[in-house]
Amino acid sequence: MKYPEALEPVVAFLRGIGMEIEYGEGAHGGFLPGVNIHAGVIHIDPGTLMEAGDVLHEAGHIIVVPRHYWSRLGGDLQASIEALVAEQSGPDKTPDPLVVKAAQQGEQMAQAWSYAVVRHLGLPQECLFFPGSYRVGPYEGMHPFQAWIEQGSHFGPLFLAGAGLTGFSGLFAYMGNNGLPPFPHVSRWTVD
Repeated sequence: MKYPEALEPVVAFLRGIGMEIEYGEGAHGGFLPGVNIHAGVIHIDPGTLMEAGDVLHEAGHIIVVPRHYWSRLGGDLQASIEALVAEQSGPDKTPDPLVVKAAQQGEQMAQAWSYAVVRHLGLPQECLFFPGSYRVGPYEGMHPFQAWIEQGSHFGPLFLAGAGLTGFSGLFAYMGNNGLPPFPHVSRWTVD
């Protein structure tokens, strides 16, 4: 880990918003090295974790799902969320719109949410956006996803505003006023 000092503030923040965190063997076999999800609980192995930002990113996928579903989320969060939508769909059923939003927009929301947390904690964005993160190969200067967020052209802040976590910002500021301060300020950290 390039920024090991970022891990404890990240873990303290996540616990502070009601997420369960455990260290140890449960972290193995996850979508990202050193972090795994079992029944909504984030498992971390600091010895194999690439960066603290990977923990935040996985947490970002969880927080966009209403809390009462968290215990149903596992290692492949996208597959878990899509399974919830499928289970709730049918001729006489309508899936929870927040779960549908998490299935369709979760990746962008997790990226923007993680960016906002790193900024809120005063940590370097490089612990979230580092070479190889988000499958972005070599680049010069700022990580492209970080640049899109800071330029106001990333869809994540728009989707977070639509979920009522933050206000509209950047290129999407004209889309409405939900009464919340604009991103990167976050008024509430989970959709509950």
